[in-house]
Amino acid sequence: MARKASPIGPNILALIEDARIDLARAVLAIREGENEPEFNFPEDTPNPSDEESVSEFRQEIIGILSDFDLDELRPAEQRCRRIRALADSKGISSLTTIVDKQFTEEQAQEIEAQPDPLCRSIWAFLNTRQTFEDAESFHFARQFRDHGKMYDAFEVELEKAINLDANAIDETVLASKITEVLELKTTCTVKALDLPSTEAHPTSIMLIVRHGGPLSSVHDHRDDGRRGTIYFRPPNEATLIYTPSKRQIEICADSPVVRQKVGDAFAEVSLEHDISQKPLTWKRYNLSRFRTSLALPIPKIEGVEIQVARVLEVEIRLGHWSRKLALKVAIDDDIQDVATRYLGRGNIFRRAASFSRIGIAVKYNRAGDAKERSLNITVSGAKSCNLQSNKDPDERSLGFALLHEWGILSAFRQIDNGDLRAMFAQLVDLYDLEEDEVTVGYLREIGLDPDRLIEGGLLERRDRQDVVLIDEDDINGEVEIKPSSTPGMVSATGPFGEDAGEHPAADLERYQLNREWLQETVLKLIRPLLTNKGAQVLDQDLVLMGDIGMDGGSTPVYFARRLGDPQIINKLDQLLRARNASGIGIVLTSSTDTLTCLGPNVVIPVLTHLSDEGEDLVLSRDALAQTFSSGRNIATGGSSVAVLKSGTQSASLCIPGKAPLAILGANQIRIFEKLVTAHLAGSPDVKTADLIEDTGVKSPQQAFKKPMWESILDVYIAKGSTRGYWRLVV
Repeated sequence: MARKASPIGPNILALIEDARIDLARAVLAIREGENEPEFNFPEDTPNPSDEESVSEFRQEIIGILSDFDLDELRPAEQRCRRIRALADSKGISSLTTIVDKQFTEEQAQEIEAQPDPLCRSIWAFLNTRQTFEDAESFHFARQFRDHGKMYDAFEVELEKAINLDANAIDETVLASKITEVLELKTTCTVKALDLPSTEAHPTSIMLIVRHGGPLSSVHDHRDDGRRGTIYFRPPNEATLIYTPSKRQIEICADSPVVRQKVGDAFAEVSLEHDISQKPLTWKRYNLSRFRTSLALPIPKIEGVEIQVARVLEVEIRLGHWSRKLALKVAIDDDIQDVATRYLGRGNIFRRAASFSRIGIAVKYNRAGDAKERSLNITVSGAKSCNLQSNKDPDERSLGFALLHEWGILSAFRQIDNGDLRAMFAQLVDLYDLEEDEVTVGYLREIGLDPDRLIEGGLLERRDRQDVVLIDEDDINGEVEIKPSSTPGMVSATGPFGEDAGEHPAADLERYQLNREWLQETVLKLIRPLLTNKGAQVLDQDLVLMGDIGMDGGSTPVYFARRLGDPQIINKLDQLLRARNASGIGIVLTSSTDTLTCLGPNVVIPVLTHLSDEGEDLVLSRDALAQTFSSGRNIATGGSSVAVLKSGTQSASLCIPGKAPLAILGANQIRIFEKLVTAHLAGSPDVKTADLIEDTGVKSPQQAFKKPMWESILDVYIAKGSTRGYWRLVV
């Protein structure tokens, strides 16, 4: 007989085996929700010095936990994982740092009395949960530079230096400002902590911003077998670190919008910085140019004469951030030649997918000044550069100008609302894309400048296509792209090794959409139409934006993506029919060719309802009202049973008193057309053989996906009064 796998996770097991027995029992006995089980451990724990009794007690705990399911033990496993994370070398250092800042002398003595780091972490979790959670935030903050999608760094140009520490920050005022700019419905809290200097980081200030996220919901299967919905507001957190010596703000948070707005609020309230006159500078560094060459050209910079500009250090990551390969040379060496000579012509630096560090040495003199000067520039990853801490403003400006000339630096520049409104239609096209990757050809086709979108944070450079299709002259098929000796060009090699000529390198660049920022930008442009604002993400393709006043009432407004995809339509139709208690609403969509209704809602393509030029609103309120008014009757099921086609492959089934049903594909449409015809003729039952004739399916059920069939059975279609027959449910 196969042995049953133990449900006990590795973190629980490690805590049972390694922690002092009374602390291990106390942690595992915690219940933080009604759904968590009672383990009913023995109340009395043995004397820690009695090794035999302790060993027996540990085995008893393991035996008790082994009777529970994996899902039941998951909350305890997660708690144990958090505790162990603050008990390793860097974790206990983070805990100690925060403890030193927050604990009273008595508390400090108690935690120091614990026998080892694991017990100290457990003691903090059990007795001072807030301090434990602050230590978690600090521990994560020291590592968040490796989480690129959640991290941004901003520079702030202060007219005068400000002596700032955690005590100087008005946490209440800053929390109020963040609540305002994020339009939060619940209270926001801010906690400021001083961070001591380390070998890697100067003295800094850390802010932990805790706030409620957008209202969300999950389905709950109740004990009586019925389904319910649980509404909740997830706890969100943003961590901000300000380094006065660098005048740099670093922020880690899930949302790019939160990162920017929290940074602006901190700069305005705590640094007294005028955001309207000097917005925070958001710089990104793209090191991909070094994949093809480690050589740097000598650019022309006004007022400066450059004699030497060379790469002296290069570091790449090998698959994982913890594995790296570095090469460092003297200024008289040619690093390109050294890499080729000792690592081979096709060396790893040429093939590198990710550069984590580049060190550049520059020798120059200022115009009219014979004194030779030097400047060292070190770029670490995509968001950090040593120029930020250079105290000489002229050297900082020169360094950033050089990085810009070499195509390494792109600085964030907020796109103003006027320009965003002008490109609204193109942004909607981007938002509707299924993939997050776009090519420069597509961007040019829809009339967007990729460099401007990169500056505005909507786009990021990814890489370059290495294979493209060519159908011209004697070459037909895939060609391989390789570096060219001609600046700004790449060479192409045909499928049989033939020369396919040179092509502009810029034409082959690929870009990554910043999906969250793009969504926020599109929704922000529509938001002025709404009378009640408050976005709630219902699905990756559906957002509830708020309400708008229509026909004397309050109408919910949704925004849907990808309604040209039948699977997406099916998914969102079921989701919206389940929300019919919200009343008839509007579903704005980026798709132009789609259904009239989706659930009990009128579908309105935004690109056919744009406002006239010169208006503040990107959408015409009057046009929306007219379309909503004309489609409202259909959204309630219409006045008669009908199948309303919106194309050869999509239609809406309308039954008075029911939310319209989106039906897709010829088979579904044909089945419901036959049922509607039979109902209108007064003989509602249709024989199965007649219903599925010419469909290629053996039963009506096979024409639908399982989730859709389950949602419409006995609601829109049901078995007839005689076996082998079907009828419409009206």
